[in-house]
Amino acid sequence: MRSLIILICAIYSIEAIALDIKVRLFSTHSLSEVNVTPDTSAYFLIALDKKLRPIDTILDIYQEEKERKLSIAKSGNDVKVRRGDKDYGTYSGLLIISKNHNRQFRIDAARKYRAYYGDLRLRVYGGELQVVNIVDLEMYVGGVVESEGGHLLNPEYFKAQAVLARTFALKNWNKHASEGYNLKDDVSSQVYFSKARYQYNDAIREAVECTKDTVLVTALCQPILGVFHANSGGQTVGAQDAWRETIGYLGPRQDSFSHGVGSYSWEKTVDKKSFYAFIASSLGVPNDVRLQKAILNFDQTKGRKAYFEYDGKKLKLTRIRFKFNLRSTFFKVDDKGAELLITGYGYGHGVGLSQDGAMEMDRRGYNYREILHFYYDEVDLESIQRLGLD
Repeated sequence: MRSLIILICAIYSIEAIALDIKVRLFSTHSLSEVNVTPDTSAYFLIALDKKLRPIDTILDIYQEEKERKLSIAKSGNDVKVRRGDKDYGTYSGLLIISKNHNRQFRIDAARKYRAYYGDLRLRVYGGELQVVNIVDLEMYVGGVVESEGGHLLNPEYFKAQAVLARTFALKNWNKHASEGYNLKDDVSSQVYFSKARYQYNDAIREAVECTKDTVLVTALCQPILGVFHANSGGQTVGAQDAWRETIGYLGPRQDSFSHGVGSYSWEKTVDKKSFYAFIASSLGVPNDVRLQKAILNFDQTKGRKAYFEYDGKKLKLTRIRFKFNLRSTFFKVDDKGAELLITGYGYGHGVGLSQDGAMEMDRRGYNYREILHFYYDEVDLESIQRLGLD
């Protein structure tokens, strides 16, 4: 299979894309104002028209100045900008570009303080202030690795996560194209809360550099859907169990590496009446003692299931998970009087790489290639350049 993948990759070509990615920041917040401080002394502040085309240079800062913070606020369907006590006007959009190669800025918004590489674009879209980071793909990958799992020193896990972050970005490049950017900074895309800058940032940067331009591909040399989750609970699930479509390389597997580590187990109490009523209503069956007994006897000890089955009817466990905000679909139910105790295993949708499991594999001496091949079937590592993405 490996030789076949390499052969196809050598001849496969897809439409080239620029390797600066556009990521919407603070995407879970409705912003009306932000403060931006360029960390380099020289930068441009450029006005944009409604089609995001440059029309004028508002500021051309060429040396260190005492007042560096820019205050940018929504003003109707436009944005207005101030620096200190001076008002620089209102425009359809703004672009902040550093003159230095090592472009960095800090941003204060929604009571959160973050730092990023690259440039920044701001406009009003959908009635909100839209803030987009335009950044080199590799710098973005470093930020994702730290945001997703950079709290412990696991160098081989960092490399595996870097490959996945890069792969996910390429696979979903046009996910939000109609809104003017590629990805968001939240869990609907990949978490990206800053550049890599905390305790293990050097190790993360090394991991990104070591795997630079590397992605996971299918036998047809296309980037895979590089999904991952916090912990599998000891068993990953197939894509069809979490969503709808069967994807060959995202099959279920026993995952002993995730057992007993990280966010492996959890408990939650829920209202008994609400839980029983939801399942009865969803299945269209009576909420009687017989149903309740079936729920309490629901057993996943011999393997994770995708459905709760009763009287020839099925209810997908993901519906129960989202309704009651459970960490996973891998659970059992016990009667505790007025409440039910739900004991569960794993955290997340359970498809693809388990981050806790990958970290445990790192600690046991596995390298990033072995980690990735354990969690994904019939895939290989390939260079972006071999995909025609230069």
